[in-house]
Amino acid sequence: MPIGIQRQILHRAVTFAKAMGHFKPFHMARKWWAYVFLILLVAGGGVVFIWQEATSRLETELVRWTEARRAEGWHINHAPPERAGFPLAASLKLGELRIQAPNGLGWQSERATLALFPQDHRQLWLNFEGAQRLTHPGGEMPVQSENLTARLRLDGQGGTLEGNALRFGQELGMRRLSVDLFGWALDLRGEQIVANGIPRIDTLHFTGRSLQPLGVSAAAWRAAGGTLSVERFELRSGQASAVLSATITLDAALQPEGRGNLAVTNVAEVISIMTASGLIAPQAAPALRTVLSLAARVPPEGGPPRVELPLELRNRRLTAARLPVGVLPHLDWR
Repeated sequence: MPIGIQRQILHRAVTFAKAMGHFKPFHMARKWWAYVFLILLVAGGGVVFIWQEATSRLETELVRWTEARRAEGWHINHAPPERAGFPLAASLKLGELRIQAPNGLGWQSERATLALFPQDHRQLWLNFEGAQRLTHPGGEMPVQSENLTARLRLDGQGGTLEGNALRFGQELGMRRLSVDLFGWALDLRGEQIVANGIPRIDTLHFTGRSLQPLGVSAAAWRAAGGTLSVERFELRSGQASAVLSATITLDAALQPEGRGNLAVTNVAEVISIMTASGLIAPQAAPALRTVLSLAARVPPEGGPPRVELPLELRNRRLTAARLPVGVLPHLDWR
């Protein structure tokens, strides 16, 4: 073959190879974009499928739980649930939620959202919005709050309720409330509590447990040997504090009765608070203040004088170191 022709063939081959070299990355890029798009499409479809399955399961479990509680005597009603939360959570929006236990205690919420989050798969979140009402055997009470959220353990062992800027009717308000329930053990904390007729309470802390299941009627609870162990009930207001430990049951008339011990710091202020709240009869306050002030002693660890005295509640009458303190109001559990 002549050298000139060989050179022409070689030149054309080189030119074609260069051209292929320029076009190859473009074709490969188009392939990679197709792969990425396909992966995103499959992943998006998977997320939608998982969300649909999760919300379906959530709706099924809600129906199952509702039917189980109704069989136990609970009253539960709400509007048809609406699925929401995609893609961050599986949630159901429940309008006009009404829950009432057999003992008459219940809750009404204008709107509530039930949600499961992937990063917190052991708890079910319940957020309350709009108008709220606390119901009890004696009637109902409107509740206002900046935010009110419950976290329910999926193992059925309890949960946590938290709220800020709470207002219960016109009688009671608090800056913060936290309630933690595990089994039948309760831990309740409140801050900056304001109630009609009494000085502001800076902190309230209650820790106790019921030895029998709650949620049943008062009569059934008593028949089962119902006992409430108050491990610690602490109130602090300014320089005054009161710490109570007690064991409480119900008598034949379904009224609380029991025994306990009370440690009081700054007796005069505590007596004033208890008198203003109606726990101590006004005519008994002066003598009680004098006797307890004389019995107060500086504790071994130092600090303001403190008095410790036994309490007894029987037939709604409360006594401290056998001195009459007051009469508790009658409780109607119907």
